[in-house]
Amino acid sequence: MTPLRWALALSGWAVLAVATYLPDAGVPLVAATTVFLLVCPGLAASRWARSAPAYARDRAAVLEAGVLTLVLSLSLGVLVAETLYLSDTFTVTRALLALAVATSVLALTPKRRGRHRAPRAARDAGAPAAAADRPQPRASE
Repeated sequence: MTPLRWALALSGWAVLAVATYLPDAGVPLVAATTVFLLVCPGLAASRWARSAPAYARDRAAVLEAGVLTLVLSLSLGVLVAETLYLSDTFTVTRALLALAVATSVLALTPKRRGRHRAPRAARDAGAPAAAADRPQPRASE
């Protein structure tokens, strides 16, 4: 297992410990919680769900990965908070606990193994060229 997976798995539990033992509204607590909520659950989810290895290092790919991480983190946070609010059991500690569990599970679960295929548009664009390369039957046959 890579150090990134271990760091993601332990990040939620570290923030939960910080939230439990540091005074409320302290700068370290707010900073640690904000970084965890905006990055870690989404990074664990996008790392797990990615079917192809990340090999592109251009700006667009890095920006896409960052936006995906942020959106997934916010989505998971909203799902947890909404569930806890609707069940009348919301506390910050419970929300962090649920997100820490989700992040750990996603980080420690092996990546999905899928078939690495070209996108559909690339396959469709290559279809006419492949058909043109085949020998055509003669009309007299």
